[in-house]
Amino acid sequence: MKKWVSFLIVLLISGGFLVFAEEQKKELSLKEAIYYTLKNNLDLQVQMTDAEYARKALRINKAIFIPTLQINGITSETNNPSEGILSGTLDVVTGQTKSLEFSLTQRLPLGGNINLDIYNQKFESNNILTNPNPSLYAQAQVTLAQPLLKNFGLTPTKQAIYIAANNLHIARHQLKENILTLIYNVEDAYWNLVYAHQNLETTKMALQRSQDLLKQNEIKVRVGSAAPIEILTAKADVALNESQLIVAEQTIQTAEERLKRILNMSKENYTVVPTEKPEIKKIDVDFDGLLSEGLNNRPDVERAKLNLENSQIGVKYARNQALPELQLSATYYATGRGGKKTTYKPGKSPILPDFNPETDIEKIEERTMGDAMHDVFNRLYKNFRVQLSLTMPLSFSLEKAQLAQARINLERAQLNLKNVENTVYSEVKDVIKALQANEKLVEAYKIAVELQAERLKAEEKKLSVGLSTNFVVLEYQKQYATAQTQALQSVINYNLTLARINRILARTLNVYDIKFDDFINN
Repeated sequence: MKKWVSFLIVLLISGGFLVFAEEQKKELSLKEAIYYTLKNNLDLQVQMTDAEYARKALRINKAIFIPTLQINGITSETNNPSEGILSGTLDVVTGQTKSLEFSLTQRLPLGGNINLDIYNQKFESNNILTNPNPSLYAQAQVTLAQPLLKNFGLTPTKQAIYIAANNLHIARHQLKENILTLIYNVEDAYWNLVYAHQNLETTKMALQRSQDLLKQNEIKVRVGSAAPIEILTAKADVALNESQLIVAEQTIQTAEERLKRILNMSKENYTVVPTEKPEIKKIDVDFDGLLSEGLNNRPDVERAKLNLENSQIGVKYARNQALPELQLSATYYATGRGGKKTTYKPGKSPILPDFNPETDIEKIEERTMGDAMHDVFNRLYKNFRVQLSLTMPLSFSLEKAQLAQARINLERAQLNLKNVENTVYSEVKDVIKALQANEKLVEAYKIAVELQAERLKAEEKKLSVGLSTNFVVLEYQKQYATAQTQALQSVINYNLTLARINRILARTLNVYDIKFDDFINN
């Protein structure tokens, strides 16, 4: 009774473990594996920050055209000793100044700057000779500073913006290239895991065949129709197949861990089970068409073109910097005055001993700051100044060296573009040959498997009637297992070649209906 209870407990526990193990399986199609990777892969998340960083860099460089507003408010007071009769009877002459200034500066596309400045000032003193007192002053001024040779034009002004914009596109193309590579790595890991599972099944079948042959030999030895040595030979083959089964299981674990690492699932207690089987999908192969598609769509080609454009910008900028500096400065401003102005009768002055404020003042005129600003905006008092300044070094050796460096960078960029285009040419030609070769290998191994199966079946029949030997049958079993493994590998290689074509031609995203904008608009 106790034995039955123990057996039931063990059975229940084993069943529980089986259910637990079953719950830990995660079945994935290839498309699901790719989507899961694009969502969770940490390397991709880091790479996405590069494009975002480049976008912020572009915004920073564009900030040079944001107008700058400056506001200055100043209050000051001066106290000076009396300077004699002109200060009246005061011992200390006090002056108070209050001013408010608004300044707006705008960078111009051709390299200059324009500035609008509005200035108000109020001055008040205890000096009786200060007239008007308080004194109000207003001024509006427009200043233009424009280079005419060095630093003139869109390229010198916007060079950093142009390069930052290109660098943003470069970062996005680099991200796209990384995504294509990542998807290919998923495909490679996925199909190799599929192969590992299929190879395990093939190994199990080979083991089963060798075990069946061993049982047959054991029966023959017992009835005396075969020598005992036949059992040893069959056992040796079973042991070999068992070791290959262990290797096949280890191969599955290695392939699964590789895929889980790409999926960022290494820490999860899942057994990834691929659900797809490799198929032979025929595609049209036109070298000129594929080459044109690759040159038009490849991210590395676009990056090389943008780097070439950056180098061309660098040459234009360096050529401009080798010019003398010719600076045009123009200022136009209008002023207005106000305050409390006192007019005295002829021959009367506050500094004279007989001065009487009630009888000697002819009139008092008061003008507000608004009156002063009215004069400014009506340009009652107009002023202007124009200046042309030429500055140049006695030698342009530095600028010429910088221009020479820029031209070298341009030559490098041109060579790099040619090199990338040659790489595309070589990769397209190579992958077409690989596809054609793998297609032939698939057909060849398919026929080989069929022939080996027929040979093995025929030889097993001959063995059953005593017309063959265990050695020959075991050899045919090995050849059949090898042909099956090679056939499986050829199909996997064909599918991986298709994946390579998609990556080389940058058509992977379209194949899996993935929108690249989703990775750059977050």
